[in-house]
Amino acid sequence: MSKIRVNVYIDGFNLYHSALQHTYPECRWLNLLELAKRMINPKTEEIQTVYYFSAITTWNPNRAKKHLLYIHALRTVGVKDILGKFTIRDRKCPKCLALYQSHEEKKTDINIAITLLGDAVLDKFDTALILSGDSDLAPVSTKLRQLCPGKKIGIIIPKGQLAVHIKQHADFFKTIQAKDFKKSLLPEQVTYNGKLITAPTNWLPKSNIKTIEA
Repeated sequence: MSKIRVNVYIDGFNLYHSALQHTYPECRWLNLLELAKRMINPKTEEIQTVYYFSAITTWNPNRAKKHLLYIHALRTVGVKDILGKFTIRDRKCPKCLALYQSHEEKKTDINIAITLLGDAVLDKFDTALILSGDSDLAPVSTKLRQLCPGKKIGIIIPKGQLAVHIKQHADFFKTIQAKDFKKSLLPEQVTYNGKLITAPTNWLPKSNIKTIEA
């Protein structure tokens, strides 16, 4: 019998803020394909496509450079990136009422929804896994069931994240454990388009970093 086809849709900012920023900062050089494989049963399921949805912080050149390096590294293992953008938004301080501007990420939720529903209609998967705890994605699950009732949708969340609302709209959910992060890392150095890419400092555990002697 053929295996169940699985697509994985990863909300990059949700993953970063819920796990990688503070809990597992040494795992930021994360191999999303390998992480996805740890979320399925290889005997009955197989990964078709892993998507990474994010946006580049263009106003912060140093951060943007590291992020682009990571995106290029993910491409070497076949992860497909779909990028949104940041917009400038006017805000008011609730205490002093002063006006200020901040950057707000746009299009990630929409990009996930469009890609997920498009893949479903085109029959590119049997099961979709969404790595996000964002409740704004709950309606996508509802619409998916209306359009393609035979498809399954699951939610993947890091341990410690609740994501109560979105889980209620899924067929099942799975929790990413600490070992899943630590065992799903890219090599310190990868080659992309003929160029050597090295993981940014502190993006890997010290035990994963090769020491090069002069």
